[in-house]
Amino acid sequence: MSFFYISDDATLDGAEYCEDVVVLVTGGELDYAASPQLSERLADHVNAGERRVVVDLSKVSFIDSTAIGVLVGAAMRMRELGGGSLAAICAEENRRVLRIFEIAGVDGVIALYRSREEAVSALATAG
Repeated sequence: MSFFYISDDATLDGAEYCEDVVVLVTGGELDYAASPQLSERLADHVNAGERRVVVDLSKVSFIDSTAIGVLVGAAMRMRELGGGSLAAICAEENRRVLRIFEIAGVDGVIALYRSREEAVSALATAG
């Protein structure tokens, strides 16, 4: 059995707060079993009109292609509904997760940042 959690997080560890950017924090294993919950949470935000979403993967120990597909699907849906952006955070030290993003080749759809401050700042100034 894998462990997974997801929560909304408005604290930005010293970054300037931006109310137009939603931050979701995930941890544990983002796999086939966790993907429906991740998909539901992202859909809730997209359906509520949020168009700038950051998914913090700093505490994720594993991510599979199903979860990558959920992230890509949410990013594409936001773009279809009005030019939104989805970004992910993954620290350089988390090579296992970074490698999966690299293999998936989704950098044209999901911007990957090394810190929450960097991701929120980029999305806050986008479009």
